[in-house]
Amino acid sequence: MRLTSVYISQYKNLKDFTLNFDGNSFIDVFVGKNGTGKSNLFEALLEIFRHLYEYDKKAEINFDFYIKYEIDNQNVEINSESNQFTIKVNEEIKTGKIDRKLLPNNILVYYSGHNRTVLDLVQKYKKKFHTKLRRKLRQNSQRIDSPNFIGIGAEYKNILLTVLLIQKDDNKAKQFIRDKLKINVVGTDIKLIIKRPIFVAKNLKVDALDPKTLYWGLEGITRQFLDQLVECIKGEFNISDLYNSAEDYYQLSINIELLQNKFKAEDIFLVFRQLDNLKTLNMLEEISIPLTLENRNEASISNFSDGQFQSVYIYSIIEIFKERNCITLLDEPDSFLHPEWQFEFLKQVFKITDTTAQNNHVLMSSHSAVTLISHNNKKIKFFDIKNKQANCYDLIKSAAIEKLSSDLIQYSEQEQLFSIINAIQIEHKPILFTEGSTDPIIIKEAWYKLFDEEMPFIPFYGFSCTYINQLLTDNRIHEEMDGLPIFALFDFDKAYDQWNGLNGEVTQNNPSLGMIKKWASGNSYAIMIPIPNHPDIRKQVIKNDSTNETFAGKSCCEIEHLFYGQDATAVYFESEACVGGSQIVFKSDAKKTKFAKEIIPKLNVDCFEVFRPMFEFIKSKC
Repeated sequence: MRLTSVYISQYKNLKDFTLNFDGNSFIDVFVGKNGTGKSNLFEALLEIFRHLYEYDKKAEINFDFYIKYEIDNQNVEINSESNQFTIKVNEEIKTGKIDRKLLPNNILVYYSGHNRTVLDLVQKYKKKFHTKLRRKLRQNSQRIDSPNFIGIGAEYKNILLTVLLIQKDDNKAKQFIRDKLKINVVGTDIKLIIKRPIFVAKNLKVDALDPKTLYWGLEGITRQFLDQLVECIKGEFNISDLYNSAEDYYQLSINIELLQNKFKAEDIFLVFRQLDNLKTLNMLEEISIPLTLENRNEASISNFSDGQFQSVYIYSIIEIFKERNCITLLDEPDSFLHPEWQFEFLKQVFKITDTTAQNNHVLMSSHSAVTLISHNNKKIKFFDIKNKQANCYDLIKSAAIEKLSSDLIQYSEQEQLFSIINAIQIEHKPILFTEGSTDPIIIKEAWYKLFDEEMPFIPFYGFSCTYINQLLTDNRIHEEMDGLPIFALFDFDKAYDQWNGLNGEVTQNNPSLGMIKKWASGNSYAIMIPIPNHPDIRKQVIKNDSTNETFAGKSCCEIEHLFYGQDATAVYFESEACVGGSQIVFKSDAKKTKFAKEIIPKLNVDCFEVFRPMFEFIKSKC
């Protein structure tokens, strides 16, 4: 399923609005400041497909439209004027109502809560499906229905995570979730609590041994699903053991291995739909799996922040619905994310999908300049207002970032690259990217403490470990370097994962000297911060001194740690509790500037010797 073209005669500020899609990517991103029409486009698309789904019920729409899309290798064109439409399929005119097979199976809407109109539309269809589902249950229907419109927000966190974590261990989706959320161990059982549906009379007395009152008399496909779940409970038990009469709920402890075998022939989507039906019927009180994180802490789904879970939502939607023809609308999913998470967002979305999204066309709106930095495309669909009407046109990414930021965002890609290239052109020296804003100050001080010669490279703040990893492999910068090498300095903490993820050869594996990896495709070198001799710091990084084995991304050593143990620096560090004991941390990021500018210059030259091997290596490449 993929949209090709849309025309809207008039919906709010969309007037004679036309939008074409090039078909090069499974995801199209629309950006623009608030009020420019991005959300109105999504609302109009919801109205268009509501009209098409319900046309046989005389549903009307208050604007004309034209829509063209591809579905199951067929080209579909629908032109609607005054609530009458014509259909063309592969250039053949069709009459009568549209064939359901030519419509998407589902319109998926991820909403972050700020768009009340989208939320109201989703809730409207949810209520209609609830009524339909109850009717099917009364009819004892064995058919699993799916609503045309599915709204997925924060309340789906438990279901989405559960559905993916109950897959086999070799499942790509499960592995992504575990890596993303740093889950080390997934429990063996699912805890499921179901409560009395609101449509069942409160005076209905449940006799746990009477099949007529089991699950409050629920029938149909949902009753069958619950019976199947009960068959996945390990050990001996009576059905009455599952019912808590005092609280009027059933609690099931479902063994995941038995569940996998029970539903091994089922599509992942069908399991999701069954659980979602329980949720739609207001019966799903709790669903959870005990988890153990990589730091050995026990956790539940509620422990994960929205920032951690954001790309999980998108991945889950794409994975669960990958066999169905869908359109997914992501209405500013990055709105409430920290800027560093915004920077990571699109990169993760592209990373987790390859061929899995062929049936799912994702449209995403955003007004974040930071989110755009890691976008793969050179051009972006940009919304603005002209003559009180919404316009959408392709714009070069750097220009879109500038327009969105209004020159207020300091580290947009355009400004950052301009600053880097400008520095290279002026000084014509190799460049050393750092992930800390005060790191260049410390590096300059260290150099001139150790050497009586001009620094042969430029230390340059590169925003974050993820961004400097990207800069190492950016051909635009390599072209400006004219053969000069590029270096990047990573802290020995979670930044290790970025260093380790660089495609290349490790040329130095001694953490005391600064571990070095050369990029396989160019003259770039990633360097881990060298580890000082102080035992308190070494034990936070070095796992085995004789083999140079480290704790990798679980280590804790920033550039400031290289000066730990000095009287002048003592007040800047503190001990913080962690798994297995405690670790030394820098007290406050807010104090790093003062530390770099006022404390570092006063230290003896011996304090900077830890930098010498790294500097000698850089000199040898210059």
